[in-house]
Amino acid sequence: MRHYETADSIREMIAYFLPFCDDKITLQILLRMSECLEPWDEADALYERIRQKTVIARKQNASRALAQYAFEESCAKTLYNMSKPASPYYSDAPFWVIPLGFRLACALELPDPCAFSSLLDDDSDQRFRFM
Repeated sequence: MRHYETADSIREMIAYFLPFCDDKITLQILLRMSECLEPWDEADALYERIRQKTVIARKQNASRALAQYAFEESCAKTLYNMSKPASPYYSDAPFWVIPLGFRLACALELPDPCAFSSLLDDDSDQRFRFM
């Protein structure tokens, strides 16, 4: 899967989750990055912002927020790595996006926890080709 296809897949997932999440700020920034309206290399700084929210959510034992931020972190790492930085995150970052998206869908108690991505659709020719 090419980088822009990966960005499109991330955008689809974020757009799906956005209405269900209470904290929308970093999701909206990730959405803009996935639309190539913000440079991907800025995802590193965004990851650090999300990480700070993760630490706070962990102290508060906020399971829904933790699921959301884990998903956001994986998206931010993936977008950052696609900018071909000198010091990328681990190369497995994109492979965590869908499992963490599934975890977020379950934490949000959505009726169909696989509906957040067309990559999980049985009819998708892109299935299992994420990044």
